[in-house]
Amino acid sequence: MVLYIDITEFVDSRYTTGIQRVITEFLLRAMLDSYVLKVICFDKLSNNYILINNKELKNFLADIKNYTIVKKEYINIYKKSKKEKIFFDLDSVWNTGQKRKELYSKLKKYNFKIFNFLYDLTPVLLPDMAKQDTKSNFPSFLQAVCEFSDFVFFDSKSSQEDFLKYQTNNINATRKLDTKVVHLGSDFTYKKSKYKSKNLDILDKKYILFVGTLEPRKKHKLVLDSFEELHKKYKDLHLVFIGRVGWKTQKLVSYMEEHPLKGKYFHHLRNIDDSLLERFYKNAFIVTYISEYEGYGLPVAESLQYSNITITSKNSSLSEVGENFADYIMHNDKKKLVDLISLYLENEDTYKSKKSFIKQSYIPQNWDMFYTSVINKIKHKMI
Repeated sequence: MVLYIDITEFVDSRYTTGIQRVITEFLLRAMLDSYVLKVICFDKLSNNYILINNKELKNFLADIKNYTIVKKEYINIYKKSKKEKIFFDLDSVWNTGQKRKELYSKLKKYNFKIFNFLYDLTPVLLPDMAKQDTKSNFPSFLQAVCEFSDFVFFDSKSSQEDFLKYQTNNINATRKLDTKVVHLGSDFTYKKSKYKSKNLDILDKKYILFVGTLEPRKKHKLVLDSFEELHKKYKDLHLVFIGRVGWKTQKLVSYMEEHPLKGKYFHHLRNIDDSLLERFYKNAFIVTYISEYEGYGLPVAESLQYSNITITSKNSSLSEVGENFADYIMHNDKKKLVDLISLYLENEDTYKSKKSFIKQSYIPQNWDMFYTSVINKIKHKMI
């Protein structure tokens, strides 16, 4: 079996969270497996795919932000072969220059099996909250998946159901697709932190943590407004946002930068590594993850892994991920958020009891389990 994975968007964006975390964790394990792995990247200048060898791939995954791929070994993927060939799209490929309808159609002529991993349907369910290029390109990508894919993975039952409903209502598709839900891992594979002690002062404080890219779906403003109210009564309380600045957030970013508590009790960290992120999870008083819609909600799983009291939204996939271990509010309910956090601040026994329940009962999903579930299904489908 030969497994092809296109990481063009990953290499171009250099992001390290969300979809890119899934790709990273999958590739770290795939490189150690027994089948032939071909990780490729499209070179616009030559209009050809580049094969990234394992040494360079390891270097890239160890330093995603800075590593430059040196060796340009061009590869022609359009060849007849007796080996079973799989093209597995894990990346945010809807925005790549290689449009999937044309690519998948051509791959099929060369006996490829096509597998996809779909994370959420935000661009078609909440188009005003998506980036413009994603909003434009995502529907045609879904059409290509429905027309050509041999198997589709989802990270939650919620996203699977969203896709099947969309397929029924919006795409004239007669093919019945094989699908499987595989929950994401919540552990970290990381290098030693490069951050100096001056960046870690907040870890000794009592803080509310919110991990996630700043984007319209995620309710950072609601959490910040709630914190303003809480801080009037609980003067030693801090709020920490961890995540890069995404799209359609200019107004929010300006508000955050000019906030009177910024740098004192309110903190926004944009580029921290997994080692430091783990420390922030471990030391958090409470974790919030308020969002209008999620395909999975990885920070909820990451938070619960460290037995954190986790407050999230009761919608889409989030109750599937948080189960009965998280606390839930409506995504726009500021009062309930303030009341919940106040409850835990004022009732130490309640706080300790909830954390103890999570620690004793929550069973986290790890990336080894994720990888094994995915690759075993791929191998089984190829028999």
